Amino acid sequence: MNEHVLRNLLNVEAEQSISKVQIFDEIDSTNSESLRQIQSGATENRLVVASSQTAGRGRRGRQWLSPKNAGLYFSLTRSFPLEASALQSLSLVTAISVVEALHELGAAKLTLKWPNDVLYEKRKLGGILLELQLKEATRFLVFGIGVNINLPADSIASIDRPVVDLQSIVGELPTPEALLAALLNQLCRNLYDYERNGFSNFSRRWNELDCYRLSDIVIQNGASRIIGKSLGVGADGSLLVQTSSGTQSITSGEIFPSLHPLS
Repeated sequence: MNEHVLRNLLNVEAEQSISKVQIFDEIDSTNSESLRQIQSGATENRLVVASSQTAGRGRRGRQWLSPKNAGLYFSLTRSFPLEASALQSLSLVTAISVVEALHELGAAKLTLKWPNDVLYEKRKLGGILLELQLKEATRFLVFGIGVNINLPADSIASIDRPVVDLQSIVGELPTPEALLAALLNQLCRNLYDYERNGFSNFSRRWNELDCYRLSDIVIQNGASRIIGKSLGVGADGSLLVQTSSGTQSITSGEIFPSLHPLS
């Protein structure tokens, strides 16, 4: 990864959002490093990129397998002027941004699984982890993104869920700088839109990409289990589910397809 090449590919919104770029050959986690830097007093918006992660993290503490040069692993840190409640919808905006950027690079037929998985034919291509950090009354938000690029066969076999890589979808891969710039450009463009207009411009875009919308699903959240039909997302990014007792608004949990269609 070459910083000079990358910066020449950034649009105005991304360039203004990134004061410092740090590129690592190997690191435990780009999100963990970003959080450490915030705690150490770093205040500028920054980008942390790694060729591999030894302790990559996903939602709910899951491991994100990050072998060397097999994926794109990065975290963008920005000061965060909005309320913490915005995290719900911002996670969706980030996922939308990833899909829109990859579409521009030739990856068609991508879908989204609430709240932030990027899928291709129900196989996971990418994931997102947003983490909020408070330092001396200033909120910082870390946008962690991982995209599978060219996974070794042994890595695919060791992952406990169906996965896919970008190589399998587009054939000819863009350069790492072009891929990262495309993702950053779309993300920063959408974040500026979100900060001005909120989630209203994104709910329809999410619902068009939602792989489970209008499908019978099960939501598992700890010991709690909700069965119903997904209606897509609401104005705040929560998942709307039609159940036997009415429409419920879900803010956390894991989606699974229902094995028994609802009557």
